[in-house]
Amino acid sequence: MIAEAIDFQEGTRIETQFSQREFKSKTNLPTTVRLQQGARVMFLNNSLIEHGICNGTIGIVTDLDNNQRNVQVAFCIRGAIVHKWITKQTAYFYNNSQRASRTQFPLQNSFSLTVHKTQGITLPCVSLALDCSIFSAGQAYVALSRCPKWEHVQILSLHRDAFKTDPEVVTEYQRLEQIRRQSTSFHPLTY
Repeated sequence: MIAEAIDFQEGTRIETQFSQREFKSKTNLPTTVRLQQGARVMFLNNSLIEHGICNGTIGIVTDLDNNQRNVQVAFCIRGAIVHKWITKQTAYFYNNSQRASRTQFPLQNSFSLTVHKTQGITLPCVSLALDCSIFSAGQAYVALSRCPKWEHVQILSLHRDAFKTDPEVVTEYQRLEQIRRQSTSFHPLTY
């Protein structure tokens, strides 16, 4: 099933090829999502938070109901598999001071994840590009620390500029190191 978004502005349906550029900043619902058994998808909102499923949770499509136009997704939540039927949702917003909406499954095909989306989760295997795409202090550390076993970390590209440190953190470590030196110089260890 290829699910196309249904877009409206001021009560008139508009084609997604014309709306996508303007709607992109208003909603995270995608223009198109391909749904088939076995497809990896990411859930895009917090409407299922009571089940432990939130924006960024990854799942696998397990079933499709073309009559009802919904899709079943299996999410791994705290070591258990949670199956949920997902239906299309409508996001309402204003675009150029006009009422607008997009109706679509709150799912996105998930072939890869950004470092930002992986914060706080553990992944069994990771393939990383530690290159110029890393733009913020600490991102390389977050990316490397998502997988608990080094043998399951694959580094596809590696550049020293990927390892950025916040200057305030460096200053704080220098301050703490100076305090440590002062305290050990006044209190020699005796055995």
